[in-house]
Amino acid sequence: MNTDTSAQAPVVPNKPASRPRPPGGQRWPRLWGPRLWKLLALAAVLTLYRLWVVYHSGISLFFDEAQYWDWSRHLSWGYFSKPPLIAGLIGLSTMLFGSGVLGVKALPMLVYPLTAVALVGLARALWPTSSGVRTGMVAAALFMTTPLVGLLGLVASTDGPLLLCWTLAAWALWRAQVTNRLSLWLLCGAAVGIGMMDKYTMAAFGMTAFWTLWGVHGPKRGLTRIGPWAALAVAALILSPNIWWNAQNGFPTMQHTAELTTQSNRHGGFGPMLTFVIGQMLALGPITVLAGLYLLHKMTGVGNASIPPSQWAATSQMMAPSQWLSSSTGASPSQLSMPGALDTGSGQGRTPSLRTSAYYLASVSSYRFLWAMSLPLLLVAVVQAFYADAHVNWAAPALIGLIMLVASRLSAPLVPLAAPRPKRWLAAVLISNVVLTSLVLHAHDILGNKLPSQFDILVRMRGWQEAFDKLAPTMEEPTIAGLPVMSDSRLLLTQTAYHWRRYKVQPLAWNPKGLRQDHYQLTQSFQNKVGQDVVLVTDRADPKDVLQRFAIVREVNQVRVATGPDRALELHVFFLRGFLGYDEQSYREQSGTDAPHDISAD
Repeated sequence: MNTDTSAQAPVVPNKPASRPRPPGGQRWPRLWGPRLWKLLALAAVLTLYRLWVVYHSGISLFFDEAQYWDWSRHLSWGYFSKPPLIAGLIGLSTMLFGSGVLGVKALPMLVYPLTAVALVGLARALWPTSSGVRTGMVAAALFMTTPLVGLLGLVASTDGPLLLCWTLAAWALWRAQVTNRLSLWLLCGAAVGIGMMDKYTMAAFGMTAFWTLWGVHGPKRGLTRIGPWAALAVAALILSPNIWWNAQNGFPTMQHTAELTTQSNRHGGFGPMLTFVIGQMLALGPITVLAGLYLLHKMTGVGNASIPPSQWAATSQMMAPSQWLSSSTGASPSQLSMPGALDTGSGQGRTPSLRTSAYYLASVSSYRFLWAMSLPLLLVAVVQAFYADAHVNWAAPALIGLIMLVASRLSAPLVPLAAPRPKRWLAAVLISNVVLTSLVLHAHDILGNKLPSQFDILVRMRGWQEAFDKLAPTMEEPTIAGLPVMSDSRLLLTQTAYHWRRYKVQPLAWNPKGLRQDHYQLTQSFQNKVGQDVVLVTDRADPKDVLQRFAIVREVNQVRVATGPDRALELHVFFLRGFLGYDEQSYREQSGTDAPHDISAD
């Protein structure tokens, strides 16, 4: 029997050699996983809770929100006090969800969860390890629970998009500096430009960028390369429509921003400066600040001196090869990643090539970068508070870097995932922030009419809907329907435009001196044209300076709504016929008479 089976054996074609997998230390750590789902669940719960607070409390729009909504009906490349991004965002929000209070606030409120996710990406760029991603998750949870976000997250403001753009710009700047990739420089410029189209505070990011160009070691440093200039060009290109609009209108936005910063009506001094500093601590959360200071005191050195030598090269701590392009030491990645490879104390061994190593960038440069994201803007705001006072939210972007620094103490980014960490501190910080914010938001529910108005943070959003609903029948009277609505207050113009939106009222600003100090004076002033009829909405019972310039005056409605034990919203509506001009000279010139008109005879 023939036992030779070689001729019958099937021929197997030669397979091309499979490409070897890169070692574990050359891949980015995963973002998706149980931790991210927990973070997204936390963000969803907090966002739904804030939407419920808006609905349950019965609040209306803050007057800035009402103004932004009015802007969104007439989209432009600029407005008196702000660039156009917030108006466009609210316009899109109302297009999707309607013009109700929640419809106006919806998209601006959703920006905060996006910023939280962006913080995870920033942490992974700074510390490309699995524990670094976990640090980003902690930072995102801190961000979503801070009192600042808990309160700003209720309103449609420019702060939300600004915080998102600041975080994205920081991510792009860091990656651009350590790789010198042109695409990343362009992304950085785009984030800065979009942020500038939201709020000019974004320009302060330039201080962070300027330090980073020299302070973070990469393939190249400084300005003698195309990347930083390309980023600047992209930012300028994105901002250029707003600059053009300002040029066409006498630069009102830039002038307003400068006056707000340097010529505040409120006086500065040590008191306002101390109040501002305390406000920043409360914005982060008192326990957050305490935890950060305590854990910072316990840490040894800038980095984590207790990192096991094998930690950085472990397969669970993965790093992208594009993260660090320049290293001419000849040492292996595992050698560069070991804490002993660098001398961070005496300075010996701090060659330029070692400063571009993965370990130095993650353990030293990353922390300095976070301080550079925060300290310059904070210092400017503190000086502003001393010079002419400052609002707490003016330095809001500085909190991004501070939150990341605190998160790096609560969950160290360069240790094994199984290493112990201060979980009790983390729980205390998150719970205390949520409780503190909830107490502030529900103080009116808890104390009712016993709560003084100055402690009710929502008091200025209460009563508007009820007041305008009671006044609404006035706009349906035959002699009044269709007339423009005038006011001597920007606040009342914004609230009237929003709450009487079903009547499609035309808001006009009483402006006898021809001022250009707000949006309505700039674009919608009541013209000095004799003979006009108008509806006046005012909070004054007897606005003589306005009434005496009309031939016929009739008060048609008034309302008073209590918004607190010591505060009430009072509005008066007048029907005014036969405008006599802002002054007697105007009346004489337009009426063709030399005799002054005496309205007392009517």
